[in-house]
Amino acid sequence: MGAENSRSADIALCCRAVLLALALTLLTQTPAPQKVTVGLHLRNIEGITLEENAYHANFVLWAMWDGDRDPTKSLRFTNLLEAWALTLNPVFDEPISLPDGRKYQRFTGEGRFFHKFELGSFPLDKQQVVLELEDAQRGDGELTLTVDPESSVADDLKVPGWILDPVGIEEAVQRTSASTFGLQPGGAASKSGLPDAGAKKTTLRFGAHLQRPRRVFFVTMFPPILLVMMCCWFIFFLRPVHVEARVGTVITALLTIVFLQLAFTDDLPYLGTTVLLDQVFNFSYVIITGILLECVVVMRWHDHFAALEASLASMPESERLSVDAERRAARTRYETIDRRAKQFFPLAYAIGCAAIIAVHLS
Repeated sequence: MGAENSRSADIALCCRAVLLALALTLLTQTPAPQKVTVGLHLRNIEGITLEENAYHANFVLWAMWDGDRDPTKSLRFTNLLEAWALTLNPVFDEPISLPDGRKYQRFTGEGRFFHKFELGSFPLDKQQVVLELEDAQRGDGELTLTVDPESSVADDLKVPGWILDPVGIEEAVQRTSASTFGLQPGGAASKSGLPDAGAKKTTLRFGAHLQRPRRVFFVTMFPPILLVMMCCWFIFFLRPVHVEARVGTVITALLTIVFLQLAFTDDLPYLGTTVLLDQVFNFSYVIITGILLECVVVMRWHDHFAALEASLASMPESERLSVDAERRAARTRYETIDRRAKQFFPLAYAIGCAAIIAVHLS
């Protein structure tokens, strides 16, 4: 009898150990991340402001997920500019159940967002208007965010002044915050149920690619610049004796180029660097300065020629031959400089502008 009681006690002890081990395993086991699929349909983009790197967007947002927890309660736009002006209205009073067992909710929304515009190639620049979305509470260890392939851009969407790429932006980007926001990753905060702020998070990006029409530069902006530069080139058809006409034309062209630059770049914010249009203007300044320098050199040689020609009549016969040879050499010199400058400056300007544009288009 005693042996049977001892055996029963051993069996009970073993059962308790097994149950304890199972309980510890269940307690320490990490639950599978909740799977959430998010999609967005971009309906309208307007109010693009380069100075503020901002734009207004109208969209339809939806989410599908498994499990009981509603992830839409903690989804936030990370590039929202004016949170107070965001409108996000649920279509359904409560999430609906899909045939596959997942929950579904849809929102109609609009708001003002920001994205740092890259203006280095202005006015041949390409931009992105995006809406970035992430979970404010949970990282990738607790939540798996994916992009719904049905995300799209409205077929009839038009943005005045821009060409819209029909292929939209739908991508998931994984990021790790450089700050834990006061919580130690994997420490007491995680054990107490608080979100692990230092964990990796997936950011969903939805939006569209915009490109400024090339005719803005080649039809609207570049022709006035080219016309001014052609006026500079026409001075090479004037004889060096017309000093005031040559110099006056070049100075007027320089002032006109300055005015055109101020007019064409007035809407651009201060960037601390030059854009494509600035580089074209700066190169125009170099060419105009070179033409002005050429005028000075040619006029000095022409004055030297005129002085020698005026002195020939009063010179003795013995010196006249050498002075006449020097006079002809001076004339040949300024005519040669003028002839070569007439070919060099237009060619240099064409090659320089083509190189500047090609670098930004590549």
